[in-house]
Amino acid sequence: MKNIHLLAMLAGGLLAPVCLPAQAAWTLEQCIHYGLENNIQIKQQALTAGQSANLWQQSKLDFLPSLSARASYNMSWGRSVDLQNLQIIENRLTQSFGPSINASVSLFEGLQKVNTMKRYRADYRAAVEEAEQMRNTVALNITRAFLQVLLAKEVLATAEKSRESILRQHELTRQLVAAGSQPYSTLLEIEAQLASEEVQFITARNNVDLAYLSLRQLINLHAAGSFEIVAPVIDVEVVQRQEVVSSLYASAVRLPQIKRSEFRMESARHALAIAKGRYWPTISLTASYGSYFTEPNGDNVDFAQQLRNNRSPSLNFGLNIPLFQNWSIVTGARNARLSLRMAELELDSGRQELYKEIQQALADASAAYSRYQASEQTVAAMQEAFRYMQEKFDVGLVNTTDYTIAKNNLFKAESDRLQAKYQYVFQTKIIDFYKGMPLTL
Repeated sequence: MKNIHLLAMLAGGLLAPVCLPAQAAWTLEQCIHYGLENNIQIKQQALTAGQSANLWQQSKLDFLPSLSARASYNMSWGRSVDLQNLQIIENRLTQSFGPSINASVSLFEGLQKVNTMKRYRADYRAAVEEAEQMRNTVALNITRAFLQVLLAKEVLATAEKSRESILRQHELTRQLVAAGSQPYSTLLEIEAQLASEEVQFITARNNVDLAYLSLRQLINLHAAGSFEIVAPVIDVEVVQRQEVVSSLYASAVRLPQIKRSEFRMESARHALAIAKGRYWPTISLTASYGSYFTEPNGDNVDFAQQLRNNRSPSLNFGLNIPLFQNWSIVTGARNARLSLRMAELELDSGRQELYKEIQQALADASAAYSRYQASEQTVAAMQEAFRYMQEKFDVGLVNTTDYTIAKNNLFKAESDRLQAKYQYVFQTKIIDFYKGMPLTL
């Protein structure tokens, strides 16, 4: 009952409107919280879990006796017989009234109700784990989109820095051409490079807008107005992680996708027990209390006295033995056994898939770290090469084409380094997630 109340509070919170936070910049934690609170699929799954909770609650109430009351009132016209005087009476109105109250309870039915209650409990827990898995998936997607915004903003900063460098070089070249130190064709080539840098800058700025749009859509932020994120300090200058797949898997088996499959297998096991319970006889107890009134009656007894005189309490024990049901019970048990086997295979498949995902995550993290380390060295080499090319270009020892190639190579190396950096950060967050750590930067 406590779990049902908690679920009801969760569903109520998910269905309630969420106000737009007033802060100017959003952290990753705030984006995840807002996204989880406003995701339609998560709300739908919470309602599905609520339905499962209701079924579980009803299965417990099914142990209570059933109670019903009924009353009938009949009127008839035509010939009637006066039994006291042994004569036929023409066109007489005959009335009768019969109230009764009935109660019944099942004493034994092969433990079907017990197993039904356990099955619905497992179904409810599986639905809760399904909702939690959906929340984890949304949180990981938001984390990826958040890092994509950070990457796009850093690439934009790099593009802006590159453009400013070309602007300074353009001004210097213009002065050298005016002084006769450089040919006019050099200025034209620098202007062409400046135009290319402008396109590069606009593309990077558009990528920032698109990354923000993707993040907005993931968290379902439809309100108008500015939307900025906090750019945390991300330090990747650390030693590469040495993780063991088996130990990481041991921590990850508590993830919702595994728990959900375990509860589904438990539900299938109880469904098989229910099917087997149909082989057993059922014993029921029924109690009733009723009376009746007729008019006319030979003794001229009034309504209340007739109800007292005609009281008829009864108690009935029923035994039902299934002898032959067209093999439906056998077929149901066979299908339930197959469903249990399917649930077992689903659990095994989920565990194998999780193990493969962990292996892939560790491999991706190692590859991203190696790529980042290599890109660091590449950027350092490209910066030195460009500095040397800049000095030679300023004194006219190299042409504009060589200078442009060096400039573009430096920008590409810096972009590759940023991509490797954020790919490595995201992979480490996935590993932390498998360890049970919260998603944070």
